Amino acid sequence: MRVLTFNSHQPYLHLLAGCKPWIFGVVTPRLSSGQVRQWNPRIRPLLKNSILFSSVEEALQKGPWDWILAHNVNDLLDARQIPIPKAFLVHGTLSGRIVQDHSNIDRALYTRNLELLLKSCGARVIYVSELKRRDWGIPGDVIRPAVDTRLYGGYRGDVCGVLQVCNRLRERGEMTGWKEYDTVCRNLPNLVIGENPGIPSSRMSRDWEDLKEQMRSYRVYLYTPVFPYEDGYNLALLEAMAIGMPVATLRHATSPVRDGMEGVVANAPEELREKIVNLLDNPAKAIQLGEGARLRVEKKFAISDFQRAWDSFAEKLLGR
Repeated sequence: MRVLTFNSHQPYLHLLAGCKPWIFGVVTPRLSSGQVRQWNPRIRPLLKNSILFSSVEEALQKGPWDWILAHNVNDLLDARQIPIPKAFLVHGTLSGRIVQDHSNIDRALYTRNLELLLKSCGARVIYVSELKRRDWGIPGDVIRPAVDTRLYGGYRGDVCGVLQVCNRLRERGEMTGWKEYDTVCRNLPNLVIGENPGIPSSRMSRDWEDLKEQMRSYRVYLYTPVFPYEDGYNLALLEAMAIGMPVATLRHATSPVRDGMEGVVANAPEELREKIVNLLDNPAKAIQLGEGARLRVEKKFAISDFQRAWDSFAEKLLGR
């Protein structure tokens, strides 16, 4: 099967291409600023079954393609005239986007217009979580992310510190929990992997192996989502659990982490900080909870379920 898609959400594309024997044509789109969103090997390597194209037109010359996977409205517009089945994969909440952009858009009008665009494109919608589907209110399937635990493992926790993976943690703070992070991590050794120019303790990963090495090294993984804008998990959190990291998080209805089983859970940042300090002082406990995290993610976010869900969706999309 040959899927034409766009360079957006690289970790997700890497996950999908890594577990499906499909060919992925990845268009590197030109943004409104004029810049091209190139594939960034510091985030994930480009797999052998993925081919980069500078435009939709170039990709079509190398066709044919069985269907198109779009990640945003611009992708849909770029692919609108191509007469093959289309899927629209929703990664975030509309509520979160409105808060992030400080937007005063008419939400009902926006979703109606999007539904009209989806209909005109003949696109089916997929959400990465039930929370996202409920937030948008547009019918579609849910395929949750997953991790192949065979690609991870090796947790040591020998660095007495806190790790978080997030881009623009401060700028998107109303969604990502910047204030919560700041309260929890103040004066504690910590590292934030991602694009965060305003945070001294942040840096980009050198590559995927470097990211996994930090997860193996740091003692605790911190996740501070804000309900209802974010789920109680994301792909980075699942990867940390697959490594065998214990997770520290605030209570969230959709979190896979249970207090004292896969990590520590608290109702407030101050309480979470106390629990994290206890884990930093107790490496044996961190290893125990991390093993619980690995077993939990292997069961609840199995890569086999993810593969079957995408197989089923593709069959329906193509009418087979």
